[in-house]
Amino acid sequence: MGALTQGTLTLFGAGLINRVLGFFYRILLAQRLGSQGMGLLGYAFPVLHVAITAATAGLPVAVSKIVAERAALNPGRVREVLRTSLRFVLVLSLVATVILALSLRFLENHVLADPRAVAPLTALMPLLTIVAVSSVLRGYFQGLQRMAPSAVGQVVEQIVRIGSALWLIDRFQHQGLAAMTVAAAGGMVLGELCGLLILWLAYLMRGGPAPTPLPPAVRDSTLRELLGQALPISVTRVIGSLTEFLDATIIPRRLVVSGLTRDAATAFYGNLGGMAMPLVFFPTVISYALSQALVPAVSDAYARQDLALVRRRIAQSIYIALVVAVPTSAVFIVFGHLLGILFYGQRQVGDLLVPLAFAAPFVYLEASVSAVLRGLGRAALAMTNGLLGSAVRLVLVWTLTPLPGFGIRAVLLAIGVDLFISFWLNYRSLCRVTGYAADLRRLVVPPLVAGLVLFFSLRMWEGLLMRLGATLWVSTLAAIGLGALLYAVLLLALGGGRRNFSTL
Repeated sequence: MGALTQGTLTLFGAGLINRVLGFFYRILLAQRLGSQGMGLLGYAFPVLHVAITAATAGLPVAVSKIVAERAALNPGRVREVLRTSLRFVLVLSLVATVILALSLRFLENHVLADPRAVAPLTALMPLLTIVAVSSVLRGYFQGLQRMAPSAVGQVVEQIVRIGSALWLIDRFQHQGLAAMTVAAAGGMVLGELCGLLILWLAYLMRGGPAPTPLPPAVRDSTLRELLGQALPISVTRVIGSLTEFLDATIIPRRLVVSGLTRDAATAFYGNLGGMAMPLVFFPTVISYALSQALVPAVSDAYARQDLALVRRRIAQSIYIALVVAVPTSAVFIVFGHLLGILFYGQRQVGDLLVPLAFAAPFVYLEASVSAVLRGLGRAALAMTNGLLGSAVRLVLVWTLTPLPGFGIRAVLLAIGVDLFISFWLNYRSLCRVTGYAADLRRLVVPPLVAGLVLFFSLRMWEGLLMRLGATLWVSTLAAIGLGALLYAVLLLALGGGRRNFSTL
């Protein structure tokens, strides 16, 4: 089994456990906090993400890439990368925490769409340092293509987060919605802290190749190399966090202009960001695992100038993304309304899921192609392309949302357009950089044909099970399971699995 497959499967296994736990955690969280409580957390997170992005400075991906290159060419200088990065992010995270603390009053009065969101934001501030250190450690282990520490850390983090958050929310349930969101934030901090402890213990037990003593000038050159790789990644992530922050600021305000009340706009944002989007992103457990494993794998192949292997990695990553994207979209289009009711007890969530299903494939495809670009050291291209997509989204939200007949529809349209533009521009950039030319018959035909059969069979399975006396919940989930089995059998029968996975 190849290193890419091993790494992807390790992260996939942990990610799948994480997503399943996180999925049911969000259901329980939504039941306790409601749409408005989820909306308040949704307003706080974008501000926090901007601060975390500034605190990490794009170093985790740079660490993964440079560690992978040095492990192949100069193992004695691997640990130096981690130590330099940790010192740098510790300083940045402490500075970012102080700045955020001093900005809370301004954010409460002038920025946050609902002033109550400042309470959970304050409780989340310790995450700045914890996440900054954890992300650098994850990048280090991924660069060594050792995915187990990250995988175990993610699972432990999620278990602690769920248990502590739900326990704290129940303890504070009689003290108001703001107090309950603070309790949820406290659980998230405890979970991240436990995840960091797991990573640190893994480093102490087996940190990597033995270090080579280095003069100060060489250590300084390491920091310059890290910052050179990290700067475009950092700018990309800052822009992404800023656009997320602008979404949380602009969308509710433009919805109010369109005629919604502030509470209704907060509830919509909670339904979108706290319930519908997590369902859409649930299958990204596969594409996320692949993208994390792709960066060091592509960097290693590119460092050895093995362009044939780089192109093969591109084809494999696109194929896996399509294998996930096609059935996911089919399920959400057919059962979106039912899933919103079954999981959250709200049809409004299902009303968002169906239109988002048409944009879902570009979520998984974009994650794969942008990961390859980062592995090739072309993060600036991904940054520029992502910026263009985000700019179009914000313009569409600002201009279309207040127009009669648009409102919420404009927000969903803007999200879909953004995802498509980001994927297509990154894909075209990848083709120009590597000379890659997609074999559409091998990549697209097997998942598309299998996906079409799945789409038309889902209602048939559900109707059959209902006639046999199954409940709506059982018949829907069983229909999805039977459809997934049919999809996998058809995919293998069409030869896609054997041809595309054999070289991973």
